[in-house]
Amino acid sequence: MGNRISFCFKNENERSVLFFSHWDGKELLVNVKKYLIQLNEKIDNRVHKYISVPITRKEPNTVMVDFIKWFLKNEELVESNYYLGASEKDGDNTDNGNFVIDLNSNLEIRKEN
Repeated sequence: MGNRISFCFKNENERSVLFFSHWDGKELLVNVKKYLIQLNEKIDNRVHKYISVPITRKEPNTVMVDFIKWFLKNEELVESNYYLGASEKDGDNTDNGNFVIDLNSNLEIRKEN
């Protein structure tokens, strides 16, 4: 049995690709929050924090790539469970649905209908 879920990052009108998990369920969202707390601290602590680059602008696709790097840093090989999609139709999130993480909010995570 799976515990399927997906999420994407959003910044104004721009959205990232969707990250799908077959088994993680809502525990995945706990990890997303941990990542975002660390990301915000790193951005705030940058020596040159006024230099505008995609990660400091929180561009959704760049944040997604950085999240994947952070989340899977200890994985030798991603055999299954995780995959990407351009839309909800590209994967299975039937157990928990798709969640949208607004990068301009205070860690707001909302379920998309």
